[in-house]
Amino acid sequence: MKSSVLLLLITFLCPPLFAESIRFVIEGHEFYFLKDPNSPLKNGTKEMIQEFADQFILELNNESERLNLKKPSSVSVFISQNTKIFTRTTGQPSFIAAHFLLESEQFHFQNPSLLNKKNILSKSIRHEICHYFSPHIDNVDLRWLEESYCESLYPTNAIVSKKFLQFPNSWERFKQSNRDKPSDKKRELKKYELLSSWGSWILKEQGEIQFRDLLKNRVQEKEWKTLYSKFLKTQ
Repeated sequence: MKSSVLLLLITFLCPPLFAESIRFVIEGHEFYFLKDPNSPLKNGTKEMIQEFADQFILELNNESERLNLKKPSSVSVFISQNTKIFTRTTGQPSFIAAHFLLESEQFHFQNPSLLNKKNILSKSIRHEICHYFSPHIDNVDLRWLEESYCESLYPTNAIVSKKFLQFPNSWERFKQSNRDKPSDKKRELKKYELLSSWGSWILKEQGEIQFRDLLKNRVQEKEWKTLYSKFLKTQ
């Protein structure tokens, strides 16, 4: 059984030879605990994964019902034992709590115990589930707009008043700032503060249905540019 799980995991992550996996199937969903071979398992790990899975499935079902969308019969969720394993499996910096891989529809989380200590476990789960149900933009250069949608609904950081934020004075600069991958936590936090404020404005002005339609219908970029111009006038 262990070898088949390892084979499946290698297929998914291509390949995480630096991590051992423990597979749990809970209500049809697959949860993989990615263990650091150089770090012993703590007591209560199985219970921690069960509690996390219960919360994840509850939030997944709640969001599908809220949006009136079909519940997925099975999803794959990867839980890293520590930050080192998380950064290696996802390529994300250590200060990122969780990540949803659109292409493979995989959820990745840092150790739930760590996220719980930081009081960000629930918001991280809701935020990543939002990405799962969000309409997806084909243009990779504009995919960050999905982040503004989820950040407006389920912010991962403290909300900062718009009057304290400095937005780029053009759509092109705003787009470029979101295409660039921040190299440090401070810049990443700033980016998410702007996305949250911008997304919250769209949510308030357009409503969630229209916001999703804008993402779903893959409107021309000029429509986003026009929206951003209107947004800047409210600054």
